[in-house]
Amino acid sequence: MSETEQWTIQLPLMVNRAAPLINLSSLLFQRNRRVWCATFKSVFGLSIESAVDLWILVAHDVLKAKLTKVHFLWCLNWLKEYNTDWSSASRFKTSPSNWRNKIWQMVRVFNKMDVIDWESRFDNWRNLRPSCYVDGTDCPINEVQPFDPSLFSHKFKHAGLCYQVAVAIATSKIVFVAGGVPCGQWSDLKMAQHSIVPHLKPGEKLAADGGYVDSSVFYNKVHRPLTQAERIQNHNLNLMASRHEILNGRLKDFHILRRVFRGSMADHHLIFKAVAQITQVKLRREPLHCILNHLIYQ
Repeated sequence: MSETEQWTIQLPLMVNRAAPLINLSSLLFQRNRRVWCATFKSVFGLSIESAVDLWILVAHDVLKAKLTKVHFLWCLNWLKEYNTDWSSASRFKTSPSNWRNKIWQMVRVFNKMDVIDWESRFDNWRNLRPSCYVDGTDCPINEVQPFDPSLFSHKFKHAGLCYQVAVAIATSKIVFVAGGVPCGQWSDLKMAQHSIVPHLKPGEKLAADGGYVDSSVFYNKVHRPLTQAERIQNHNLNLMASRHEILNGRLKDFHILRRVFRGSMADHHLIFKAVAQITQVKLRREPLHCILNHLIYQ
């Protein structure tokens, strides 16, 4: 069966499964699709079309784990809204213990996906210098007692874990994710040197902001550009940086990355990777804006 045939079959099945969870009739999907789809996206964090795309990718592992499409939707809602276990269990008419068990099984299923490909940084792009844009993002976690300065994030004045995300320049693709390390202990540069830099080809450089100070590996903005080449470099980096901020916003559309994480710090990397993989699938239908026509080539 082709992917198109699978998709055609799965769309009405997804609508029927989701309808009672969002308190809307599946018939409304045909009568007022705009309202139905907007409600679906507000509850689950992605469009119904992207949800079907995602389901096709994970269905085998979901069924292998003896889970169902309902559990798939539960987990998406948890990642999107990050309500308490008691609140979510009451809403979806299950027990808190069953809720926790199913959503964490689904998180592990999402982690098995393999949609982030480092080599895809060269899709429609052949330049090594730079090959992609990298930046860090912090996620808040519960404060520990006694106070641990190694966890302190200066971005939001709270305990947090930092991650590194690289995005392709020519396409809407995440190409690398790493991290889950204490914000106060790992600078952006240190994390890059231990994660993404070892994967670079000879002569390859990355575009990045001022937190990555190593001219042998990174292109950064010039503080006081004096030449035309330096002004062009700053122009291009500004375009890449603003686009990357939009990507960070897409990741944090899932409130579990925006709000203080209540679970074990050791499990947070599973959450981030799951959200990154889901966001990668979303980007197929909701791509970042293209900057190729606005870059200045030298």
